[in-house]
Amino acid sequence: MDKTVNGFIDYLRAQVGQPYLWGGQHTRLTPENYVSLIEKKEAGRGGYRDGESYAQAAIEFCRKKFQAGAKVLYAYDCSGLGCYWLCNLTHLYKCDVNANTMMGRCNLKPEPPQRGWWVFRLNGKRASHIGYMIDDQYLIEAKGRKYGVVKTKFKAKDWACWGIPKVFEKELSPLPEPAPLPEPAPAPEQQVEVLGQSVWVRKGDSTKGKKLFVAHKGDRFPFLAVAPSGWYEIDTKKGPGFITSLPRYTKLI
Repeated sequence: MDKTVNGFIDYLRAQVGQPYLWGGQHTRLTPENYVSLIEKKEAGRGGYRDGESYAQAAIEFCRKKFQAGAKVLYAYDCSGLGCYWLCNLTHLYKCDVNANTMMGRCNLKPEPPQRGWWVFRLNGKRASHIGYMIDDQYLIEAKGRKYGVVKTKFKAKDWACWGIPKVFEKELSPLPEPAPLPEPAPAPEQQVEVLGQSVWVRKGDSTKGKKLFVAHKGDRFPFLAVAPSGWYEIDTKKGPGFITSLPRYTKLI
């Protein structure tokens, strides 16, 4: 059993289309037992404004599924949808929990919810409903008797708060920013050192180049490049110039 957030999301996706039932937690419904079981679970739970009771809505939802060919259905309420995986399949939770307890096991965050986060509706200060983000835009929830388990788009106005489940905190919390690498030390500047007693620095890279000045033994100049002729191009107070690269006169250091 994959106990990661990926495993949880895969499980949630597989439940889309299953019915809602108060207290349902993978509750097995068949064509033979669904009416009596729903009536028992939903007894006294109330109904919708149009006069349809919750029991009638749940029965009608299941009836259509069975008429369409379903052999067995598994019903959930909002917390039971998550709790069945957390408690029964993976044992990441040791006991049954409701939506409010699940909210208490989240680190609530102000920024928009992301994949793997849980979202909540409140009744007063208590969570009365929970949904499970499967990516950064959509969630899966056991929405109600008329709808069953559905995938819906997240809208902030429909939810009161959200956060990172502590059971997935290591997976979902952002990694710390790596420490910046130290700036590499600049490469030492190469220079051309004069070895001969005196050497002409010229405007061009041959003995035909215009003479700029005489460099003396021990003088050093920043190295710029090697000219096609093999002479060194150097930086001088008079601008770029060229000097012979013959070893008895100069060397690159």
